[in-house]
Amino acid sequence: MDRNLLLAFALSMAVFSGWLAWQEEVRGPERRAAAERAEAKAEIVEARQEFEFKESGESDESESGTSERVRKGSDSRREAASAPILPGDTQAVAAWTGFLESETVRVELTNRGGLLEDWRIKDYYETPRGEVHVDLIDLPRSAPGFLATPLDDLGYGDLGDALYAVESANASEVVFVLQRGGIEVRKTYQQPSDGYAMNVAIEIHNGTTASIDPELSLLVPLAANDRPDYREASLVALAQGEVERELLASVGGGGFFGGFFGGDEGPYSASSEVQWAGMDLHYFSGVVIPSDPGATSVDFMPIEQGKLVATRLSARTPRLAPGERFVHEYAVFLGPKEPALLSETGYEMNKTISQGWSWVAPLTAFFGWALQMVHRVIPNYGLAIIALTIMVRLATWPIMARQMKSSERMRELMPRIKELQEKYKDDRQKQSEETFKLYRETGVNPLGGCLPMVLQLPVFIGLFYALQSSIDLRHAPFMLWINDLSAPATLFTLPGVDLPVRLLPIFMAASMFGQQKMMPQTGMDPTQARMMLIMMPGMMLFISYTFPSGLVLYWLVSNLLGIGHQLLVRRKMQAAAA
Repeated sequence: MDRNLLLAFALSMAVFSGWLAWQEEVRGPERRAAAERAEAKAEIVEARQEFEFKESGESDESESGTSERVRKGSDSRREAASAPILPGDTQAVAAWTGFLESETVRVELTNRGGLLEDWRIKDYYETPRGEVHVDLIDLPRSAPGFLATPLDDLGYGDLGDALYAVESANASEVVFVLQRGGIEVRKTYQQPSDGYAMNVAIEIHNGTTASIDPELSLLVPLAANDRPDYREASLVALAQGEVERELLASVGGGGFFGGFFGGDEGPYSASSEVQWAGMDLHYFSGVVIPSDPGATSVDFMPIEQGKLVATRLSARTPRLAPGERFVHEYAVFLGPKEPALLSETGYEMNKTISQGWSWVAPLTAFFGWALQMVHRVIPNYGLAIIALTIMVRLATWPIMARQMKSSERMRELMPRIKELQEKYKDDRQKQSEETFKLYRETGVNPLGGCLPMVLQLPVFIGLFYALQSSIDLRHAPFMLWINDLSAPATLFTLPGVDLPVRLLPIFMAASMFGQQKMMPQTGMDPTQARMMLIMMPGMMLFISYTFPSGLVLYWLVSNLLGIGHQLLVRRKMQAAAA
């Protein structure tokens, strides 16, 4: 190994170690603070009684004494009404919070804006230790409320944070009412089903003497969060038959390549045929499903670039004459991305699961199903991944064997090819002619190993997406220090530099190095070949260091099986030649 190669390797490792240390220094305190907030929040919620509906007894004028959670919402959006308060208008209403729940979820409601405050899932936890329930609504004070209805075109300012009167509240239904200048807005929340969904109805009644033509907008906000479940947080919509998913950090920013290619057309929007829209997390989804998709439009709103965004669903209400009323009905789903559950829910909710490109989605679904079937026989997902990887290797054995035989023939020819390269080093054309003549004489096709690789590529991509998106791996233990196959498995952290030591990616990179070492390096300068031998595994180590351990386990096992298969093919060919 020459000096330049050692220098390149050392520099790569230095950059890699510095990046990890920086990530831990910058993100570590935020993650710990987020965990502490989640634990404190859980203690408060657990202390409340079942189905407790309480009134704070504080008036709107004494709002400063209410909890910050109830006061959630943007101060800038709490505008003074642009029209005077008339007799009969909702005013001086006490702040109120209450609960609706089913066997699977517990929903907290507030009359400030008639909003969803919290959506706690009872059978999923933040960590493998099962200490804190997953709460899918986690917004800062500056964010608009979940299911806020601004109704600012009524002429009374932004009503998304107005205090509603509680018309009725019981274990099966909560009804909020807001009156402004003869216009009445009623928001009805029904008890959630056991499938992580609830029905919401929003009624607008025109009690004035003039016709009105209001537009109803529902906001589904999403804020940047360091909780593990919030990685890859996105806005998502199924509109006009296509799924649009945009990462929180890129909403309104045009993406990384937008500026280079001039393709930034602003935030996503669709004018009709909105099947559902909302927010999307790695293993959970929160979407609003309108009863009239054809009359619903959607757009993604950047509120605070890279930190706070929202999906806005808008529906035009038919023109209401004096005394007329109209009801908009929605289903709201906030739950886990379980394929069977999503299929049962309908509305093509299974498309909330990221399954890769359309041409590979069937393979992704198949491998997800296959993993579940194997797990029924082997009740350990780590062992199930190993078994599934072996099954895939056996299924692709003929294709892989052909590729490996071609590689072995090329490896046997390498000494003769190097002789030709040395003999005709000053005549590139003659060198190429003699090399292809050698290929014809021996019957070796230098591209013979490419086609099998292309044919097996969709299989490995489908398996990659299946393992990456499978909620079954969330908090699933394997063995020893690997207690969550959906997250990186850290053995220990180096003191002083806070560098996590993760053995699976290191073993995977080492196996890739061994696999590359066995492959012939044709048409490449020896120095470049040695550089690639080091750099490729190094890059894979860098990329996979933050990947879920289940995915890295699959790569490691696949590489080891590939090495074993290559050795077996080599031994058979040597025996046949002898």
